[in-house]
Amino acid sequence: MNHQTESFLEYRNLLFSIAYNMLGQVETAQDIVQDAFLSWTQADTVAVRHPKAFLVKIVTNKCINYLHSSRVNREKCIGVWLPEPLHDTAPENADSRIETYHALSIGLMVLLEKLTPRERAIFLLKEIFAYDYYELAELFEITADNARQILRRAKDHLGQDGRRFQVDIKVHEKILDNFLRAVTEGAVEDLIGLLKEDIVLMAEGGGKPVEINGQRLSATARPILGRKNVGNFVSTITGKYFRYIPGLHWEVVVVNGLPSLLSRVDTEPFSLVSIESDGHQISNIYVQTNPEKLRHFNPNK
Repeated sequence: MNHQTESFLEYRNLLFSIAYNMLGQVETAQDIVQDAFLSWTQADTVAVRHPKAFLVKIVTNKCINYLHSSRVNREKCIGVWLPEPLHDTAPENADSRIETYHALSIGLMVLLEKLTPRERAIFLLKEIFAYDYYELAELFEITADNARQILRRAKDHLGQDGRRFQVDIKVHEKILDNFLRAVTEGAVEDLIGLLKEDIVLMAEGGGKPVEINGQRLSATARPILGRKNVGNFVSTITGKYFRYIPGLHWEVVVVNGLPSLLSRVDTEPFSLVSIESDGHQISNIYVQTNPEKLRHFNPNK
């Protein structure tokens, strides 16, 4: 392995983290990191004073360009669009890397869809990866004051939702366990009691309906709003799943840094449920049934 490759590998986890959090797509993020590596091998790296800044700039710009081109496709998506979940695994030789891997939760990635691509990039680099305003200014070829203004606009767009970046893992696990118990036992009242009055449920199926007992069920075309509507939807759908799908079972997996519920039919992934809470009740539920976005959970592929 030559010095140029070794230098790149020091930052590969960071580069993938930025690309994935920007795009919400695993393979596209991997492709962008690979493109960055090709650019790195073709550059006069001897003249590059700061390899990390050089590589981050390449990846960030590629992500911004991709988001501008893909936003129309997301808007044309059948029903709700959710980011592709990332099954947490320990990075290989993590102790030898300068940067560590980091992925935002599904809910936070959905939240960042409110931002423009540049706002999203600056918000992530400042708030998640701890870049200062002068580093951002150099990266985006703007002034530090402009970087500060863009971040302020991003925070204004996020509003009060910005507080969702603080998560207590133990509380999250407890609420998730209570949710799973209520769902598997069919305890509708217990389930509804776990939900906030203004809860939102978002589900993506990728336009691929599921056939259950002769009935074709598709993911919701729009978010489901409110405790009663969400509670009835979850209890009705899970009841049908358990009644008519043999071999269906649930397991807890760590996805995007948080425990989530993965259902399988035998070994095939069927759905992934991720939640957000306010520390007391569930405020958001994200359901992924698009088989293309669950393929990384398939042990046979």
